[in-house]
Order: sequence, then C-alpha cells, then structure tokens
Amino acid sequence: MTQPHITVLKEQLVSALNLSDSDWAIDCTAGFGGHTELLIELVGKKGKVFAFDRDPTAIEYLKDKFANEIKDGNLVLIERPFADLSQIIDTYNLRGNVAGICADVGVSSPQLDQAARGFSLMSDGPLDMRMDQTQDLSAYELVNGFDKSQLIDIFRRYGEEPKAGLIASLIVEHRKIKPIETTLQLANLIEKNVHYKTKSRKHPATKVFQAIRIFVNDELNQLEKLCQDAVEVLKPCGRLSIISFHSLEDRIVKKSFQKMAEGSKADHQLRKLPISEAEFNRLCNIQAKIIKPFPLLPNDKEIADNPRARSAKLRTIEKL
Repeated sequence: MTQPHITVLKEQLVSALNLSDSDWAIDCTAGFGGHTELLIELVGKKGKVFAFDRDPTAIEYLKDKFANEIKDGNLVLIERPFADLSQIIDTYNLRGNVAGICADVGVSSPQLDQAARGFSLMSDGPLDMRMDQTQDLSAYELVNGFDKSQLIDIFRRYGEEPKAGLIASLIVEHRKIKPIETTLQLANLIEKNVHYKTKSRKHPATKVFQAIRIFVNDELNQLEKLCQDAVEVLKPCGRLSIISFHSLEDRIVKKSFQKMAEGSKADHQLRKLPISEAEFNRLCNIQAKIIKPFPLLPNDKEIADNPRARSAKLRTIEKL
C-alpha cells in the first residue's frame, strides 16, 4: 500500500489511554498503523498490542510494516472486525487484562482514494465499498437489488438524506434500463437530478454514499457491539477511546458511554443511604466514568493539514 494516510488525532487518542510500560492495548482499527505504532512505543518491549482490521489489504501492509514487532511478540494482528472482540477474548487471555482500547472508526484515506475500492464519489470505480472484500454484500448488490422502500430507509437512516425518496426513485427507474455499475454513474445520476435550495460545498451524493457504505459494512452495529464488550476486556482503570466522524457514530459512542457511567437511574435513591461510593457504583451497575464531558476536537492546524479531520470527535471513558 503506497497511498499516503494522515492519522487523525494521533497523539491525542493514544495519550487519552494513559498507558504505561508493559501494558496490553488493543487497536480496533489498525488500518495503516498510525495509532498502532504509538501504542507499541508506549507499552514497550514487555507490553503487547493487539491490532484488529477486517481489510485484508491493510493486514498485509501491517505484516510488512511491523514484521519485527510481530516476530518479537509485541504485536498480534487479528484479521477480523472489532465487533468480534468478545469471541476472541479467551483465545488471547484478554479478559480484564487490557489497559487501553482505541478505535478510529470510518474509512481510511487509502480506501477512499483507491478508485477500485468503490468508496469515493470523486473517482470512477466499481460500486463496491466493502471493507472486507470477501463478504457477499457490496454496494452494487444494494443499489441494483434492494427495492425502493429499502433504499429510502437506508438513505434516511444512515445518511440522514432529506431527499431519500427522490434519489431512490431515480435509482429504481435508471436500473430498469441498465444496472448502475460504477461510483461515478451513481454520483452523476444524483448530481444531475437532485438540487437543494441552499448551495453546499458537499457533493449532493455525499450522504447517499455514506449511507450505502455504513449499511454494507454494518458499521453502526459493529460500533455498538464494541462499546458493549469493551468493559469486559478492560482491567480496572483501563480506558476506551473512540474517534467518530459523523453524528450517527458519535451519538452511539456518547449514549453508550453515558449508559456505562450512569448505571440504573432508578437506583439513585441509594444515595440517601450511608453507603460507600464503590458499593453504590456496584449496586447501581455503574461500570465506568467519562473522562471529559465534551469530545476532544482537532485543532485548526490539524484541519488545515488534513481536511478530512474536520469532523473528528474523540471521547474517552475509564472502567471503574
């Protein structure tokens, strides 16, 4: 893989985990190794990093980039989606032994910039969008096979697209003549026929492409699963840090963190009793505390250097 990739909030994400020498850490979205590299440095020769990625291309790149670290046992590559974390906990003795877990969700620059992967609406390529290209469902099957009502629901739910009905109708009418096979065919169809009162710098197909990608890769369910399973893997005072890039992702992270930090509100009457904080947390099923109430955002310099960072939000929670 030769495409350049600028890791978003690189130091901030790893720093938020508060790792020490000899710790174990998990990078749920290893990608092209930006955060993984820093994690390995922080945990040192006696520590260990477990790096997940479901993209075979990324895994092959990481095998070459970190050949020495893999050989020395400091890095373990796991070619699976991070939602499978709970399934491999006991395989690697992770339960309650991990000091930090991080995830940088979304699509990496190399994936976006490679036309053949079908993620980008700015360059022509096959309608694919699969992070794991061994899975059956691709963007092509979705666009050309799903019925109108299904397309409307996907565009609204995962793209928050206000003209979902119109776009779904355009797709259904077009494919009656011939299938939509490439990214530019879909992007141009939307651009020529969908107009908004307020002009935007964004391409009119942006939200549709986002919705298709999220659905094809089951991204939101994967993220929810990670938030649910992470606490079981973390040791006490271990941290989970997640970077999200749009409101749907951030909403899941925010609500999941709040749920873990608030516990059962019905049991808050226990505060009236003479009870220790630790016992109160146990009885109320409070699992963690939020490090900061608001997300950490990239600064102006990072956004100028990497415009794709502009929507990034970093949230961190610590297990009690």
